[in-house]
Amino acid sequence: MNVVVDGRLSFAAEACPAKLLAALEHRLSFPNPEHQRRARAGRSTRGLDETVCAVEVDGAGVVRLPRGAVGALRELARAQGVQLAFEDRRARRAPLALRCGIELRPYQRDAVAAICMHLQGVIVVATGGGKTTIGAAAIATHQQPTLVITHTRELVEQWRSAARSILGVEPAVATGGRLESGPVTIATVQTLARASAVDLDALGAQFGCVVVDECHRAPARMFRQVLEHMPARLRIGLTATPEREDGMTPLLGWVFGDTLYRLDHDALFEAGYLRKPRARVVHTDFAYAYGGPGDRAAMLDALVGSETRNELVAALVAAEARAGRTVLVLSDRVGHCHDIVERVHQLGVPAAALVGPVHARERARILDEFRSGVLKVVAATSLADEGLDVPRLSRLVLAFPGRARGRVVQRIGRLMRPHPDKHDAVVFDVVDLLVPPLVRAYRARREAYATLVESITPFAPADARARGAPERPP
Repeated sequence: MNVVVDGRLSFAAEACPAKLLAALEHRLSFPNPEHQRRARAGRSTRGLDETVCAVEVDGAGVVRLPRGAVGALRELARAQGVQLAFEDRRARRAPLALRCGIELRPYQRDAVAAICMHLQGVIVVATGGGKTTIGAAAIATHQQPTLVITHTRELVEQWRSAARSILGVEPAVATGGRLESGPVTIATVQTLARASAVDLDALGAQFGCVVVDECHRAPARMFRQVLEHMPARLRIGLTATPEREDGMTPLLGWVFGDTLYRLDHDALFEAGYLRKPRARVVHTDFAYAYGGPGDRAAMLDALVGSETRNELVAALVAAEARAGRTVLVLSDRVGHCHDIVERVHQLGVPAAALVGPVHARERARILDEFRSGVLKVVAATSLADEGLDVPRLSRLVLAFPGRARGRVVQRIGRLMRPHPDKHDAVVFDVVDLLVPPLVRAYRARREAYATLVESITPFAPADARARGAPERPP
């Protein structure tokens, strides 16, 4: 059976024994998490497939698989006595003359060596371990024209800086709908997804290497559809959190292949590259008569609109900033970020909101001032989930009750980098003890803290105690 290898695997359905196709569909499928969630909640599942299947058969009778599923294809074909003949259409271009202008840490050298032994796969390194450095060093090692795919403007700027400082090149940048390209190109997946198939094919053909940062996002349909047009011989995924909260984790290996190298926080703590922060639990007296899942949106609206709760957060943030600390406040609501920033301003401390509507130049200015220590307080929505590199950051305030383990790990990881001006690091977790679902969310976060923080202690400011907030964490 002839199999074409480019940005994916493809072969004629008529050439594939029915038994092999059925085995592939079984192996490359799993229950649809969204269907399961809706069914459990008693909501309509109309229009949702019960399973997610990575095997597609188009109208022309061509079977398509994600490229990382080649191992499953080989195994199942061998078990059924089907001979495979691979037609290699992966792109390999004339070599570049790039340098690696940085001394790698031992584990970073090991990760690059693992990449060199394979043509595709995933590198898993804990937040703060320098995944961008590993990716840039791999590019320098392979000397191939490279496309780096990210999903945020902050990551674009981080990679632009790495290309300049590590590789010694000025990269092309494809953002805002512009498909610019060069020997090293950094692109947002959103820009690539808006391009036509013809333009994507033309762009993809220029590169012998594709690096996807925060590749746990690649199972999302947008990423997968873009990667199908990228036939680069070398495909590298970088992530700190390969497990997706939405249950779509199996797709990661099918898109990229095996995990080539893994390093967790414990190894980085032991080697002294990262330091554990402390966790302080900030109690509030926010109350809400929660009646069930249907009340969740209204409950969160009330939470972010609570005057006393926001005053408590702002007072804490202002006090830490006056003490010389660099403070990042996180919320999932844009309006909440602006509200807290305004209250911190009123307390005499400069602060800025870094949220989606902020223009790119203004975002860059805010981040530059934050990194340099000129600006002590930033409130943001998802900035610390991925792509934030501010080593001097010493205080993190979780002002919104999230519970997803991956996000908690990413966020706390931003505090762990050592810096000459940082003597300690603290994550302040704002906990609403009077609302049961918010207490449950805190307990989920606390499970993530178990291996990431040095200690967990209550923090009860005088004004919180005066309002009668409990003094012990749940």
